[in-house]
Amino acid sequence: MKVGPLVVQVAMAGEARPFLQRGDFRRLLAEGSEEAFGFEIYEGRAEGGHPVIVAVAGLDPRFGVDSIGTIPAALLTQRLIDRFAPRLLVNAGTAGGFERQGGRIGDVYLGDEAAVFHDRRIPLDGFRAMGAGHYPLHASKALADALSLRVGIVSTGDSLDCSVEDHAQLSALSASVKDMEAAAIAYVCERRGVPLLLVKAITDIVDHEAETAAQFLQNYGMAVARLADALVAIVARLSLPEEPG
Repeated sequence: MKVGPLVVQVAMAGEARPFLQRGDFRRLLAEGSEEAFGFEIYEGRAEGGHPVIVAVAGLDPRFGVDSIGTIPAALLTQRLIDRFAPRLLVNAGTAGGFERQGGRIGDVYLGDEAAVFHDRRIPLDGFRAMGAGHYPLHASKALADALSLRVGIVSTGDSLDCSVEDHAQLSALSASVKDMEAAAIAYVCERRGVPLLLVKAITDIVDHEAETAAQFLQNYGMAVARLADALVAIVARLSLPEEPG
């Protein structure tokens, strides 16, 4: 693994806050495009004393809400790679799960195999595969087993709700997790040669009769607490020196 910092990237301030509060961090001064897009970057040590950079997409400068979705995610990833040249990027956040895949609210998943898009349907010759993406991930079943985390395919779309067409594509992709950033981040990481680990805590069950937004709001606090627990353990594991050979 190349030399460079471990970087954790999240979309929402509330997803980062429990992890930051359990460590010792200071906010870095904005450089380049970071101020224009509202990005927040913190440097310090996680619980246990392990060094890590934490980046939050921040508030949208125009709308004043968390900058969720693929566009700010991709822009932030590009900026982080340019500024820090990370040895590994960890994208952490909340997401939807699926009853058909055995998902439960509060589960924490590591992304498996590849990150995909479920809402980029391009029925033209040569474009279908590009639409889905299938961007490779740093997937570690050993890490998941050691920390009792689940593994599954993470699929990305730019809407919180899920249309009939999205459901069909998610099923075809065998997705276990539905989020709004991962595949865009994976696209940039693949182009720049940076390994990416996905960590997602489930707030809602997509294929359930309950409304997604209501589930998200009800379960968000619990999910981000479990996300912080998982991140503390993951950062500790990833900070261990590599064994020779």
